[in-house]
Amino acid sequence: MSTSSATERTGTIATKIVALAVGAALTVAILLGWFAYRSETKAALRGVDAKLRAIASSADALVSTDIHVRAAGGELGAEEYAALAARLTSIADEADVTYLYTCVRREGVLYVETTSQSDAERAKGEAAELMKRYEQPPAELAMTFEDGATRFADYSDEYGSFRSIFRAVPDPLGKNGPVGIVVIGADVRLDDLRAIANRNLLWQIVITCAVTVPVALIALYLSRRIARPIVELADSVRSFSNDDFSDDVHSIANFEKVAGRHRDETRTLAMAILDLRRRLVGYLEDLTRVTAEKERITSSLAIARDIQRGLLPTAPPEAPGFDIAGWSEAADETGGDFYDWIVTPRGEIVFVLADVTGHGVGPSLMAAVCRAYARATLVDNSPIEPLVERLNRLVHGDSRSGQFVTFFAGVLAPSSRRLTIVSAGHGPILLYRHRERRVVESPTHGLPLGVVDSLDADPGTHLTLELGDILLVVSDGFFEWPNIAGEQFGQERLEAAFLAAAQDNAANIIERVRSEVYRFTAGTVQPDDMTALVVRSIAT
Repeated sequence: MSTSSATERTGTIATKIVALAVGAALTVAILLGWFAYRSETKAALRGVDAKLRAIASSADALVSTDIHVRAAGGELGAEEYAALAARLTSIADEADVTYLYTCVRREGVLYVETTSQSDAERAKGEAAELMKRYEQPPAELAMTFEDGATRFADYSDEYGSFRSIFRAVPDPLGKNGPVGIVVIGADVRLDDLRAIANRNLLWQIVITCAVTVPVALIALYLSRRIARPIVELADSVRSFSNDDFSDDVHSIANFEKVAGRHRDETRTLAMAILDLRRRLVGYLEDLTRVTAEKERITSSLAIARDIQRGLLPTAPPEAPGFDIAGWSEAADETGGDFYDWIVTPRGEIVFVLADVTGHGVGPSLMAAVCRAYARATLVDNSPIEPLVERLNRLVHGDSRSGQFVTFFAGVLAPSSRRLTIVSAGHGPILLYRHRERRVVESPTHGLPLGVVDSLDADPGTHLTLELGDILLVVSDGFFEWPNIAGEQFGQERLEAAFLAAAQDNAANIIERVRSEVYRFTAGTVQPDDMTALVVRSIAT
């Protein structure tokens, strides 16, 4: 890596560290400043409230009962009122409040009985007005007249915006006297309180900056020291990522250099990456070997699948008066199902469908062996039952423990339309009777092939396939395939699908039945091999 690139990355890491440190310091300073600002502002407000409460508590002594009575009766002279206003103004100035006043209520209307004058009013030469109607009284003032409770208020009226206290004083002439309840008020402008808050805020900003700047400088210095080993390790990792693992010398040297220069977590990380690299090289070697083996196995399975599919019939047998079709699909690359038809020397057609337990390579080999045995055995002109017994002995001799083959064989004489069926553990065998328009099931005839050495086959079932009758034989992959809810397709649905397709030709019957299975099991993987065989009686 070039020097400029390393410097650029060092700067990037250092910048992040500085930003983190400064951000943390600034956040803490702001939070502390905010709480200090709130605390000092509340303390200032408490001081103002205490001052207002003290003034209101003593102000009733400033205005005598006689003043209230005479003011209510309109007997208070202008000079005497001016002197009273001047006295209230002097007290307000000494206490550093904007207004000090008394209010009365007459017939539901509030009046300012006596009041001090603000600096602005005095500068304009405005005289205090006796018993002036209060046009926009705050709600708290009216509430104090109602219940006599002392309360604070922040409000705005025609005189400005204020922090005020309202305190009721005893009724000078009794509850029902001519003067009524008198409320003393004292105001401080909210602008003055805001000025205090702004001074507190400015002071906290100065403190915040004083804390943050040194922290930023310290963080900048420390970030350079912290970032340097990280960048060196990053350079080594970059070399590691570009290595094709054919030569370890360069990347190992870089990591060992970093590990030798530092004694902190950087060294631990460098050593861990070195160990990871060695293990990764081993994993890649194993992966290469396993991949090659898997590709070889996949290629072999593809060949086996092609061979197995090549063993299936490519065209139906010559059988006048019959429409015949077969189909098979393995669940894996190879399967354990097969179907076949064999023409005997006397012109009969032997239909075979077999299902070896399981699916995959082992069952597929057993299926190929069973097919070969069947072709060698069933061409004999003997009855089908002893031929199946002979086939069982051959299969049993080659089968592994626990492996068996469900086997169906049917012998059809096309001229007489006679069909003999033998089923070694294979079912269901379904027969559609055209005359009755229904599907019936033919019984099985004993154990599957390979279970025991000596098999006494039950007598086969002898049928006559009348015009329109259809024989359907399938492997269990059709009806045992479950849907996404775990419910199997089942024999009942199989029979219904067969009945619905019975008017179609043999190949389409298979296609329609398996389409129903696919529709029912949509979203699930085929769990077992599927094979079907159809023999349909038609007009010659």
